[in-house]
Amino acid sequence: MRVYRSPLKLFVFGMIGIFLIAAAADVAFGHWISTPPESNNGVLTTRGQAQQRGDLMWGGVMVATGVMLFGVSITELVKRKPSVIIDGEGVHVDTGGVGDGFIPWEGIEAVSSGVLSDPFDGSVRGQLIIEMEPDRHVSIDAPGVTMAGSRVYVDAHDWTKRVTEVALAAQGAHDHYRRIEGLKTYEPPSMVWETTVDQPDASAGEQSEESDTAEVEE
Repeated sequence: MRVYRSPLKLFVFGMIGIFLIAAAADVAFGHWISTPPESNNGVLTTRGQAQQRGDLMWGGVMVATGVMLFGVSITELVKRKPSVIIDGEGVHVDTGGVGDGFIPWEGIEAVSSGVLSDPFDGSVRGQLIIEMEPDRHVSIDAPGVTMAGSRVYVDAHDWTKRVTEVALAAQGAHDHYRRIEGLKTYEPPSMVWETTVDQPDASAGEQSEESDTAEVEE
């Protein structure tokens, strides 16, 4: 199973990026909507100069944020890189960071879904929850991935598939892996029971038939 980010939400992020870039141009230079710095006969006052420096700073921040949002959305729409891949080996998480995004089934105890509150805006987002074995630990530095003890939370708020559907598919693949591994180590029982069935003696039956025939002839 391959899970991608929603194209509609990526498009919205791109539009937000363009809006921020346009707003930055207005705040820093144009002042078509925003309030211009204080001036006296076209000459900036001391307060106006401070306002201009603040406008340039905020404009730079808005441009950087807008470019990042627009660039990420365009890149995701063109490349269509999956956020999560579930296959026979394990779970592959988006490796947009510097960490290893692969978690093998042998180190996973269970996979489920849930919600997690975002510490920045307080929103509640769907999460794919990967419970690691007690003696297994992973470190993933990727966008949307949160580590909490033995649990790995993968943000699923903008996926094209419901997180509950992805969790069921992952748990099914995990159970299949466990069954296959169990068959590899299966050993047949060392003791074999033999069952015999007593059959009537064929010679005794023939003798009985011969005696019956002799009685009839007499």
